[in-house]
Amino acid sequence: MKYIEIFVKTALSKSGLENTDYSLNPYRGCEHQCVYCYAPYVTHTPLEIWRTTVFIKKNIPTVLDKELRRKKGFITIGSVTDAYQPAERKYELTRKSLEVLLKYRARISILTKSNLILRDIDIIEKFEEAHVGVTLTTLSDEKRRLMEPNSSSIEERLDVLENFRGKAITYAFIGPIIPSITMPYLESMLKILRNIGVDYIIFDRFRWKKNMVLPENLEKEIRNTNYWEIKRKIYRGVKSLEIPIYFDW
Repeated sequence: MKYIEIFVKTALSKSGLENTDYSLNPYRGCEHQCVYCYAPYVTHTPLEIWRTTVFIKKNIPTVLDKELRRKKGFITIGSVTDAYQPAERKYELTRKSLEVLLKYRARISILTKSNLILRDIDIIEKFEEAHVGVTLTTLSDEKRRLMEPNSSSIEERLDVLENFRGKAITYAFIGPIIPSITMPYLESMLKILRNIGVDYIIFDRFRWKKNMVLPENLEKEIRNTNYWEIKRKIYRGVKSLEIPIYFDW
């Protein structure tokens, strides 16, 4: 993986996400190499660059400090690329940005596939409102390695939720739902999340983008999936959970 350090003029981007005012992405490109990632298509980045290069926004904490003097609102961290991908171990831009956000008493949400976020629990627990979520597509680590090869294991992600319980608002993001790797584990997944005590769960469908490059069998499966029927199945499965759930479709 190639790292290229760059300097940016802006840190916060106006967000189109529901209940989010701004997004913050300390890196461009992602080392997790998830086969279903649609970020290169929405950012118009050639796939070969996205998968081989991470751009390091070296001055983003400084720029963020200046912007927060006039920009207020809810901020989602890592909306395009994971803020806790391996590059963060070296550059610590997410940690430095969190220190700035805490200074301005910002309200934040972080979604990750990495247990590196546990390093920053000392900062995150000080926020008045901080949502910490992990992505789950399956409970099978074998399938996780195929779909999300450079990300933390399922056990490590569940450990993140355990450790942040009572220190942040915790949630699980189950998505994208891929029927063959998600649905066989859904019942067990929901029971585990209930026992951990997550505050809420978000479900999301597969986000198909034009010219997306996928393994042939996965492409065929997604094209033949009825996500409205899956939504009905999920509703039936969560009736007794007593956990708030939300759908992104």
